Amino acid sequence: MKRISLNILLLACASMLFSACDKNLLDQNNPDAITSIDLWKDPKLIGLYLNTIYGDRPGWNYNFYDNIADDSRSNWTGNEPNNHIYDQWMDGDVGGYTAYWKYEEVVRINDFLANIDAAQMDDATKTRYKGEARFMRAFLYFEMVQRYGGVPVITKVQHITDDLSVPRNSLNDCFKFIIEELDQAATELPPDAPRGRVSKGAAMALKGRVALYWASPQYLTTDDNALYKDVETINSNTQGAGAAERWKAAADASQAVIALGAYDLNPDLKALWLDKSANNKEAIFEVQYKKGFKSHGLDALVKPPYLGAGDGGQRFPLQELVDAFPMKNGRLIGESGSGYTASDPYTGRDDRFYAAIGYNGAKTWGNKGGVLTQIALETFEGGRDYGNMDAGNTLTGYYTLKALDTQNINYSYRAGSDQPWLEIRYAEVLLNYAEAANEYMAVPDQSVYDAVNKVRTRAGITTVLTPGSLTKDQMRSLIRNERYVEFCLVEQKRYWDLKRWGVAHEKLNNVKHHSVYITQTGSTFTYDYPERDPRPLRFDKRMYWFPIPGSELTKNLKLMQNQDWPLPPGR
Repeated sequence: MKRISLNILLLACASMLFSACDKNLLDQNNPDAITSIDLWKDPKLIGLYLNTIYGDRPGWNYNFYDNIADDSRSNWTGNEPNNHIYDQWMDGDVGGYTAYWKYEEVVRINDFLANIDAAQMDDATKTRYKGEARFMRAFLYFEMVQRYGGVPVITKVQHITDDLSVPRNSLNDCFKFIIEELDQAATELPPDAPRGRVSKGAAMALKGRVALYWASPQYLTTDDNALYKDVETINSNTQGAGAAERWKAAADASQAVIALGAYDLNPDLKALWLDKSANNKEAIFEVQYKKGFKSHGLDALVKPPYLGAGDGGQRFPLQELVDAFPMKNGRLIGESGSGYTASDPYTGRDDRFYAAIGYNGAKTWGNKGGVLTQIALETFEGGRDYGNMDAGNTLTGYYTLKALDTQNINYSYRAGSDQPWLEIRYAEVLLNYAEAANEYMAVPDQSVYDAVNKVRTRAGITTVLTPGSLTKDQMRSLIRNERYVEFCLVEQKRYWDLKRWGVAHEKLNNVKHHSVYITQTGSTFTYDYPERDPRPLRFDKRMYWFPIPGSELTKNLKLMQNQDWPLPPGR
């Protein structure tokens, strides 16, 4: 008889995804041997099992995905991000931080969906639970597809007598499966759900993201020389829908979320990450944390050493990102009429800049000797927060402020912070819609301008873009820059955007990114912008798809490795 791990259930309880655990719930004669029969008879155990599925979702990333794009850099030269940007793969299994082969979690969800219908609980709860589990399975597959391309789609419980060697499904079949799963989940999920639980809107919003990727150049091209493909050869005979049809489908998916009227932008860019109340209408799906049960280390890993607590040096913004923030009038710093002054580069920028970037003179808070202390950053030569990079001071001239809890003094190495990880927020829905609609239209219409203007107005930009003022190509460039600054740093989106647009081999290959070097003479500062990367970055086109982990290729001989990545010994 199958037994369910008690440790997994207890971990779920500790995650606090439910408000509380019944202390008598596991009071059995032999609690280490809860059988599957016991589980599916007890609604509380079923709820805890579902919590383990929630608990599998990743949240705050320590230092990887921002530091391998043009967002930021890590001080520590030998760690995973710096190995990755020079294509130096350290893991003998080929994968390292990129590995995301999550079939153990798929198995758990498949088991849940196979048994929930016969469970002893009310039908309405069963339906909602199925929708939640289905959403999580779709998310898992999407995360794998964006890394590897086509992967094996397994939806049934596998038994020891089954053939466990399963080949990869095509890229298109994977996307179709994910979208169908999300459509089904949307019919099973409630329109409203407590924060941290999946709602109908979350399934619809994730569908919008997935559809946007499927329409993007990385996933839809007939040019075999344009990008490396996964094991499925994509050509005019296998594509199915054309690019315009896919862009239209992506726009429709995000428009459906907008039409719900259930979400809105949080007017306070700093409170966005700290407001855990139901009033935060921007949060659509999140991973929650609670001190004492589950925490992360965001506040610690980006503090200057003066306010540090055993961590730091992990996410310093690059000059390229700083330069991408518009001025208050909406113009980029290099545009005529922007009002940008090279001798005063941090004045007059949009509100996102001040919420995200710790520049010379910016105020920040932290723990100094157990006391909540405010400082003005000194990132000039000779300043308190510059130099001595081995101690964790900035190597770019900037610090990350985005999403920090300015009142927290209990942060420590990889722990002590509990801001929720906003995986999907309404600003993304708006920009997903704007991008997809602009791509299928001959010229952007009022709805595209409305979506972009809403995001920019929240950022404090005073100039409203009017229909007809931008061409399709100009709107594309503007939307891409909006995504860069809106989702910069902690949100882990830039790297995937550069890949799906098919420009990563231009933006992240044979280039060096920059920092600021500030000198002070009296009350005057002088700004220079040296190269920060010690040698040119390398992004080989094979890196559009990550390698299948070698251990999986050894276990499953039907798996094919992605193009130009090695096979393990014996394959």
